[in-house]
Amino acid sequence: MNLFCIEPDALLFLHQESLGEQGSIAGPCDDALLEAALSHPLNQAVTRPVDIADIAAAYACGILRYRPFAAGNERVALLAMGLFLYLNDWRLDAPQQEAADVIWQASAAILDEPGLANWVRGYL
Repeated sequence: MNLFCIEPDALLFLHQESLGEQGSIAGPCDDALLEAALSHPLNQAVTRPVDIADIAAAYACGILRYRPFAAGNERVALLAMGLFLYLNDWRLDAPQQEAADVIWQASAAILDEPGLANWVRGYL
């Protein structure tokens, strides 16, 4: 499976744009934590069989686990998931509020990574 991965600069740009739409300013980002978060899906892909939903969920969970941003990690997790799918010609066709709720559940450890991947599969 040949897939496009998320580049840190692309995710930083999306984060800044999303904050700008709300009139907020991006706080600092820990580059090492961002690299760790974006490496999480790649580690998953080499350790077990995965599909597009598994990797998309791993991007979101990587951001939620490593929390590289001073604020807005939940928003960035959802952006990362959507960006990865978009880069690989997939679309997440989920209602916006439901997507936000699911990311919050993953952030609060109510929903685990396989559960998030199953949710993603339902909206591809």
